[in-house]
Amino acid sequence: MKKLITILIVVFTAAMVALAEENTQKSNEEVNFIPLLKYDYLNLGLQNVHSTSAGTVVEGENVMFVGLYTRHLFEDSLLYGYPEVNHTIDLLLDGRKNRHQYLGIFKSESDKPVYGGIMTFQAAFVYGYELLKNKHFSLVLGGGLAVGDFGIERKNGKPVPVIPVPLIRANYETNFIKLKFEFLTGPNFELVIGPKSHLRFIVDVRIDQFRNSRDLIFESSLAYRFFTAESENGDFAGISVGFKNDNYGEFNIGGQKDEFFELHYYSVFGAIDISFLKLTAGYAFSGRELFRREHKKNIGEGCFLSIQALYQF
Repeated sequence: MKKLITILIVVFTAAMVALAEENTQKSNEEVNFIPLLKYDYLNLGLQNVHSTSAGTVVEGENVMFVGLYTRHLFEDSLLYGYPEVNHTIDLLLDGRKNRHQYLGIFKSESDKPVYGGIMTFQAAFVYGYELLKNKHFSLVLGGGLAVGDFGIERKNGKPVPVIPVPLIRANYETNFIKLKFEFLTGPNFELVIGPKSHLRFIVDVRIDQFRNSRDLIFESSLAYRFFTAESENGDFAGISVGFKNDNYGEFNIGGQKDEFFELHYYSVFGAIDISFLKLTAGYAFSGRELFRREHKKNIGEGCFLSIQALYQF
């Protein structure tokens, strides 16, 4: 199993590098490197979580790569002796050439990320073709393969490690509204009303699982941008208020089949964004820990703070 995991990672990384080279045959001045640092603190009465992230964004004309690592420290003891430190690794490669699009993703959430086995990560590589494109609308359809534990078992009880997945991308944009829908291993939806105005209403929704309402991860906000994209200064600063349902996990523990941990909470928040620095803070409530996908522990209410810093080279 470890050899299989190693081979998959090598193949996935090689594919990302090859695609990046193919789509970024340009001078260094035409490629943007954006290091990212982030710190999140969540207090929910019976639990305190410190999350520290570091990563980078590499963006060219036809390709974008995002890599992010996060270390989560849960200060208060978890049930079943679960470890207090867990890790998240996120990789994304999004490239295009004419009407051809390529998407590679890799995600691991565990106390033993990747090396804990197939239960601890998911990866996918897909191809799509842009069937429709005009001034306001585009539609991409395609598919590929995903590797991981998707809840589909063989007769011996072990997961089916590789499954086919569809790729759907639909975008619609005018001066008044922006709509974006993507489906790979789950649906993602974005709505922006007034995308080019100072005042904007923004909604982001994703569904990773289909168990109950807490699996509907969303953030809705009313934002005021000090400048528009067409202004001399560009769209680089603003303030916002909003409401969200957010989560930590699902973390697989020890690479074991039925050992999973999640934390969910609702919050109202305010944010100040000046491009290279974003500060978000708010009131968090209805905190809940979920163990083994069914055992719940209510952990109260409190507050959260998020500080994100980035710089473009």
